[in-house]
Amino acid sequence: MRTVTTFVVLIAVAIGGAGCTGVSSKVGGGPDEVTSSPEATARPILVTQTWGVVDGMLSVVVRNTTDRTLRSAAAVITARDDNDVLVASTLESPTGTCCAVTDLPPGEEFGFYVDIGDDADRIERVDVAYREVSWAAADEPTANTLTAHPLRLDGNGRGAVVVADVRNAGPMVEQASVQAFLYGADGDFLAVVAGRWYCFSRGDHQIAMQLLHPVPDGTTVKEVVIHPVSDDPDGTALNCAGPARVG
Repeated sequence: MRTVTTFVVLIAVAIGGAGCTGVSSKVGGGPDEVTSSPEATARPILVTQTWGVVDGMLSVVVRNTTDRTLRSAAAVITARDDNDVLVASTLESPTGTCCAVTDLPPGEEFGFYVDIGDDADRIERVDVAYREVSWAAADEPTANTLTAHPLRLDGNGRGAVVVADVRNAGPMVEQASVQAFLYGADGDFLAVVAGRWYCFSRGDHQIAMQLLHPVPDGTTVKEVVIHPVSDDPDGTALNCAGPARVG
C-alpha cells in the first residue's frame, strides 16, 4: 500500500526550478532555520495526494488546499521501503535545488519528479517536507486565463509524448507551468510530465510534452494543468512576438 506523509518546515526565501535528475540514498545536512511567523506555520502547506513509479522515476502529486497562492517552496522528498529503510532523499540532489514549486494557486495540483533508478521499485512510503516557503498576499488576485486539455499520448524511442490543447482567454501570458498526470490501465497514478512554456497569446495552441521514460501499455493522460508563473530562473529577457515555446 502506498503511504504519503506531509511535514512542514518554513523558511521565507524565494526559489526557482522544478524536478530532479537524480538523488542520493544518504540523508545529509543539518536542520533548517525556521524564520516564518507563527501564523504561517499554523497553516497547511501542500497536501500530498498520491505518488507513483515508472522506469525508475518517482513522481509525487501535491495540492494547495489553502486560499492563497503559494509563491515558492522547496520540497524535500524522502522515500523508504517496507522496513522503513531509506531508499532515496532529495536532500542529496546533485543540483542542490530540488524540488521547487512556484506560483501555485489555491486548489491546484503540482507534480514533483525524481529519477532514482532501480531502487525505485523498493519504495513503499513517501514523505514530503517543505522549506524556503513564501506566500502571496492574501488579497492578491489568482485569475488564470489558461486552460489545457489532453489530446493523446504518443510513444517514441525515448519514452512518451503528451499532446495537449491550450487555450488562453486573456492577454499574452509570458510564462506558464504545464503538467500532465499519467495513470496506468489499473487506474493507479504513474508519472508527471512537466514543462515550462512561454508566450501564450490569446487563442488556441497545441503543445507536445516529452517524458524520457517508457510507460506501460494502457497508460492514459488523466488531466493537464496549467497556470502562469512569474519567476525568471535564468534572467533571460522574453521576446513574445513569436509562437508559444517550451523552456
